[in-house]
Amino acid sequence: MAELLLRDWADPRAGLQVSSAGTQALVGRPVDDGTATVLRQLGLDPAPHRARQFTAALAADADLILTAERAHRDQLIHAQPNAFKRTFTMAEFARLAASVRSADAAAAVAAVAAARAGAGPVPQEKDDLPDPFGWTAARTRPIAERLTGIVQATLDVLAFSPRRMQLRSSGA
Repeated sequence: MAELLLRDWADPRAGLQVSSAGTQALVGRPVDDGTATVLRQLGLDPAPHRARQFTAALAADADLILTAERAHRDQLIHAQPNAFKRTFTMAEFARLAASVRSADAAAAVAAVAAARAGAGPVPQEKDDLPDPFGWTAARTRPIAERLTGIVQATLDVLAFSPRRMQLRSSGA
């Protein structure tokens, strides 16, 4: 969901490159039915998306790495230790970014990393987004609603001018 939202909502002139990979990906599989339904409610086409496996090489080239859960973040940092200052959970990045003002994406990432040092501990549920794989659309929807706010906050701090979107009911 996050990959499709970030790609679609970012200003196309910004040159943002977004890709996703799972730590336990079902390589080649499409988006599950519940998530696909919610993505369509957001006006996105999930059909082309296919799962791929995370590799350390993917992280090596990324300017910012966002994960769904702390466990994913920690696994990634273990695989690519020099990625620590640019690796966050999605919710952690958005939470810390609330106090950051920058017109430059690289400076924003650095400022968020610096803010992490003084932020103190927070409950894990504040930083983790559960994986709705295999869930119904109704059960996935609250995750998507939380994620839309996180994506908007992320694009705002990175100065990539997001399009504001709302979930639409499919009537089903």
